[in-house]
Amino acid sequence: MSADPTVLLLDGDYPTALTVAKELSEDLGATIVGVGTTRYSRLLRSRYCDEKILAPPPESERYGDAVESAVRTYRPDFVLPVGYQSTVAVDRLRSILPSSVSTSLPSSESLHAGADKSVVLDRAARLGIDVPEEYSSVVEQIDANGRPRGALERLNFPVFLKARHESGGGETTARVDDPARFWRTYDHIAAVAPGGDVLVQELIEGTRSTYGIGVLCSDNDVVLRFGHEELRSVPRWGGSGTHLRTYRNPSLETQATALLQDIGWNGIALVEFKRRSDGSFVLMEVNPKFWASYALASERGYRFASTMVASALGLNVDIPVRTLETVDEMVFPLRELQYCVRQPTRSEISAAARTVLTPGAKWSLDWTDPIAWLMPPVAAMERVTDVETRLEAAVETVTGRRSRNVREDRR
Repeated sequence: MSADPTVLLLDGDYPTALTVAKELSEDLGATIVGVGTTRYSRLLRSRYCDEKILAPPPESERYGDAVESAVRTYRPDFVLPVGYQSTVAVDRLRSILPSSVSTSLPSSESLHAGADKSVVLDRAARLGIDVPEEYSSVVEQIDANGRPRGALERLNFPVFLKARHESGGGETTARVDDPARFWRTYDHIAAVAPGGDVLVQELIEGTRSTYGIGVLCSDNDVVLRFGHEELRSVPRWGGSGTHLRTYRNPSLETQATALLQDIGWNGIALVEFKRRSDGSFVLMEVNPKFWASYALASERGYRFASTMVASALGLNVDIPVRTLETVDEMVFPLRELQYCVRQPTRSEISAAARTVLTPGAKWSLDWTDPIAWLMPPVAAMERVTDVETRLEAAVETVTGRRSRNVREDRR
């Protein structure tokens, strides 16, 4: 098949969708059919989006119908979910999608296994990969008051709580230092966790960094790998990365590969590790989707999205892959600033400023696509229509062309 595929790109509300759309447009000349929940969704405001579709949120029961309708209308060559909920929705639709439509998803069984953190840790332990100590069984024996007898006395504080199953949204992790705050934190996570299942684990207190190995598999064979060190995130424990740098560790790459192959993986995933004080690494989880800080990998030339689509469709294109000859850093300023809006304390504002102004770190923003990147926060304001009009007029003045002419300009 020649290049210029049509890609139905889901999760247009996510910044990562912008990175993926730009990548597919530049590398494959793809026609992007973007799906978002409002007309202010990032992807639908992007110069790289050719067709725009409004759909309910991915967790809605009507989302699958919207995706199926889009497939019938636009007949894409590839359906590409970015987030977890849309990945699950596409998985449910696979049996009714036309044979001409590719998805590059793992099997349903493998997807559910990768999204179950307890299953992942059990498989990793059998492979000899170090995993955190589990305390979950301590809170399983409930007494007449709805609380385990003597549970807090048997926990080794501080501990780390996380939802057992991937949810794709919400704050589902927390560090707990004070036993007096344990049940309140536990109940908060249980309220948003799928099925109410919460894991209670040893807190790995080495470095604050999280180490991620992004892996692309094709029928269980590794096609591409990329490593990063997440230096800062929001929320501050177990959240989305806001300051990252490239990182190479062959041992972690080998462990991540072995784990995904044991699960039977196809498509993309991020395998995350933490580092103990003695320097050893401990597996945290598998994220069975594009990760929030994917922009660093793409910018460095590790084009997972383009490679995935090209491989699935048999496209005859050359996608350059760079080696990690230098250590590069990237910060995600909008993510930090949006977190500060929700947590407007002096310490958080100071921390965000230090992160955003990290010397030598590249910003994740794409200044060639300003409306897509800057419009969503403004869209919440009352005078959004006037602001949008002014932004579009300014962009047209600077670029000398309208967004609908961008595809012709790129070619």
